[in-house]
Amino acid sequence: MLERVRAHRPRGRVAVWIVTAIALLSIATGVIAIVTEPTVQTGGFWGDLQAVSEFSGTVLGFALLVSAWGMYRGFRLAYVVAAALVLLAAVHGVAQSRLLSIPLVVLSLGGLVVLVLTSDRFTRSTSLTATQIGSMIAIIGVFSYGTAGAYALRAGFAELETVLDAVYFTFVTASTVGYGDVHPLTQGARLFAVSLIVLGPTTVGLTVGSLIGPEIESRLSRTGRRAKELDRTDGRERIAVLGYDGLTESLVDGLEKHADVCVVSDDQTVTGRLESRTVDVVVGDPADEETLRQAQVDAANAVLVATADDARNTYAVLAARELTDARIVVCTETGNRDALEKAGADVVVDPGKLLTNAIVGTAAGSSQGRDHSAASTADQSG
Repeated sequence: MLERVRAHRPRGRVAVWIVTAIALLSIATGVIAIVTEPTVQTGGFWGDLQAVSEFSGTVLGFALLVSAWGMYRGFRLAYVVAAALVLLAAVHGVAQSRLLSIPLVVLSLGGLVVLVLTSDRFTRSTSLTATQIGSMIAIIGVFSYGTAGAYALRAGFAELETVLDAVYFTFVTASTVGYGDVHPLTQGARLFAVSLIVLGPTTVGLTVGSLIGPEIESRLSRTGRRAKELDRTDGRERIAVLGYDGLTESLVDGLEKHADVCVVSDDQTVTGRLESRTVDVVVGDPADEETLRQAQVDAANAVLVATADDARNTYAVLAARELTDARIVVCTETGNRDALEKAGADVVVDPGKLLTNAIVGTAAGSSQGRDHSAASTADQSG
C-alpha cells in the first residue's frame, strides 16, 4: 500500500499550485472577515485571537505567495516555510469563526497532505550569506524585544493594554511613523521607547541593505560585463563556470589563458579572490536561472558545472540547458551520470578516475618501455 502511494505521489508543481490557491483563498477570506461579523462571538483571549486572525489572514496569504514562488524555484527553505504557513492558515480559518472560512480550513489540511508527499521534490539550498541571515535574526530580535518590553511596561503607556497593542506600538515606533496614539507616560517607558527608536530604524536599514545590496551589486556587475562584451574584439570563446572550489580554481587558471571565463558562485569571497584577474564573477546561486541570465550563459560557447553538490549540479544543468545549446560538461566524483545526462549534460567527468587512469596508464607504459628496452639489449648482445 505504501509503495502504491509513493508511486502516485504528486509532482512538485502540484504542491506549488495548491500553496498558491491557499494563499489567494487566505487573502480573500481575510478581507471578507474584516467586513463581516463572526458566526460565534467570543471574548477575552479568544476574542483577541479572533480579532487578530481577521486581518493577519491577509498578511499570511501574501507570505504564502512568496513561499510558493520559492517552491517554484525548488528551494527547501521555501517548502518548510510554506508547510508552517499552510498549517497556520488552517488555524486562522478556525480562529476566524466564520462559515466562509471552512473552505480555507479544508484546503489547508489537504495542502498539508500534498506537501508531505512532495517533501523530496524541493532540495535546493538557499544562497543567503551569513550577513543576511544575521540581519534577519537581528530584526526578529528587535521586534520581539519591542513587543515584550512594551507589554511588560504597559502600565507606563497610554492606550497600551494587550499584546496586539504592543505589536502595534513596536511596528509604528521602529518604522519611525509614530502616530502618537500609544505613547509613554513614565520615565522608564520613555527610556524604553528611546531604545526602540535607536534600534528599530538602524536594524531595518541594515537588513534591507544586506538583502538588496548584493542585487544592486550584481546589476552593476552585469552592466560592466555587457560593456566589456561590446568592446571585445579578439574573438575569444566564452566559458561559464558554475561553482568555484579547489577543483574549479585550478581549471579556471588554465581556461582563462585560452578563453574569457565567467565564474558563478554563491560564495561572495570569490569576488575578492578573482577581482585582480580577468575573470568575470557573478555572485549568486549557480542553479538559479535568473543568476545564469545575469552571467550571460546564453552567450557562452561552453558551460562547466562543478558545484561540489550532486543535487545542485543537476539543477544547474537544467537551468543552463534552458538558456543555451552550448556544450555542458559536469565535473563530479559522486554524481549520477544518467541523471545528469537526462538533465542535459553532454559530458560527465570524474576527475578522480581520470587522474587514476592517467597514473596507471603512465606506470604501465613505463613498465612496458623498460621491458622493450631490456629485450632490445638482449637481442643486441646475442
